[in-house]
Amino acid sequence: MKEELAVPGTFLGFEEEFVAGNHAFEAADGGVYSTGTGVKRLDPQNHEASVEASTRNVRILRPGDIVVGVVSAVKSNMIHVDLKEAEKNNETVSVHNGAGFLFVRNISTAFVKSTDEMFRIGDLVKARVTLVESYGIELETISPELGVIKAFGSRSRKPLILIGGNLRDPSTGETESRKISTDYLLR
Repeated sequence: MKEELAVPGTFLGFEEEFVAGNHAFEAADGGVYSTGTGVKRLDPQNHEASVEASTRNVRILRPGDIVVGVVSAVKSNMIHVDLKEAEKNNETVSVHNGAGFLFVRNISTAFVKSTDEMFRIGDLVKARVTLVESYGIELETISPELGVIKAFGSRSRKPLILIGGNLRDPSTGETESRKISTDYLLR
């Protein structure tokens, strides 16, 4: 079983099931939350939720890290991406600030006529971190392996299948365009 990293404020369980143990507290909403950084531990025998202090260093996102996220908004000059996971050199990286921004200049080397032709809300995106700031994380998808790795039909919301370089909706038969990654999942 994979160990789950807990940072301050991470939900551990409900107070009906667990009491707060080391590095944990019970909140007014009935939840038990982490007060420190470490590994989440749930002890069903003693009904205790705690956080075991981590002996490893937690590394936050840095420029060059590869992230995967879900497009949450498409605007004329930028794409908002909710970051879900990150990796660099096969090492999992903690995502503390889940707000990623993909500006139109960082989408492709080719001219981008419209951002909504490149990305749509709900698309799963693979991108590279270019800048980490307090307001969010700037991303880019210029490389061929970066871009949409799973897309959904605009009308049917069914996963689109990559056939001969085109994304086709299996329900309607319509094709749609995106900034497709070479790692697109459905072929």
